[in-house]
Amino acid sequence: MNEAAFFRIAGWSAFFNATVFVLSLVALMIFFSIGGIWGKINDSLSVIWMISYLPIGVALFLITRGVNAPISLVSLMVGIAAMLVFTVLQLLLVLGGVNFVQSFTAVLVMTALVGLFVLVQAFLARSSGLLPPGLIWAMVIYGVASIIGAVGFQIGGESHPLAMIGLALTAIAGLVWVIWFGRFLLAEQVVVDVVRLV
Repeated sequence: MNEAAFFRIAGWSAFFNATVFVLSLVALMIFFSIGGIWGKINDSLSVIWMISYLPIGVALFLITRGVNAPISLVSLMVGIAAMLVFTVLQLLLVLGGVNFVQSFTAVLVMTALVGLFVLVQAFLARSSGLLPPGLIWAMVIYGVASIIGAVGFQIGGESHPLAMIGLALTAIAGLVWVIWFGRFLLAEQVVVDVVRLV
């Protein structure tokens, strides 16, 4: 598979990711309000959401590797490892292999590491000049919010101010950046330009 074809797959994965993210947030908000099966639904959706991040992460690496290949590769490895561990933990949670308390801290750490991956890729993309500035800012906000939100949840649960701020900013910036990135990857001329330059 050539890079142009992969970018298109990653572009559609970004749109799918955004859709699942919205459904997961809705389930999470309902769970916080009334509890019940909505927690299990949110956990199940989060597995699908994180898996759909994998091609998006690789696409970012393919774009930024020309700026600093070692840093881009290390951040990709950290990001993919975090995505896979998050996926396994949430799958185990859904299937009853672990409980919420057992997986809570590890899931938060993986979430923060995914945010860190996006943040590093944003700074690399800024140096490459291949991504629009607004998209890069959305990535930065998402990355920082993911880390802040994880810290807040760890300190005081969903009611902690950092958790609420992080969740709100993650929801907004997360949707903005993946949708924008998906549109970017599916723009034929942009893909041609990126493939030529990286």
